[in-house]
Amino acid sequence: MPYIPVEEKMKYEPMLFRLRALINEKTPKGDLTYLVYALGLGFFKGRESYTRISAAISCLQDAAEELRRRYLNPYEDERIKENGDVL
Repeated sequence: MPYIPVEEKMKYEPMLFRLRALINEKTPKGDLTYLVYALGLGFFKGRESYTRISAAISCLQDAAEELRRRYLNPYEDERIKENGDVL
């Protein structure tokens, strides 16, 4: 995951803050999928090329891998400690 400078993050924070305020545990998975898709689409729409579309897909995959690495894997490790491994 590329770690962007704090100054770069700050230009997105106001919009992300408002968007995150609309998302909670009751938000349907489809809504989140739509939002992520729309962001990816915005990355290349009007500038379509194989490279740009592929880069958008790669960014979405990288973000998914980062969520898995930081949140899902540790969660599963804790469940294994609590309940034992399936093997």
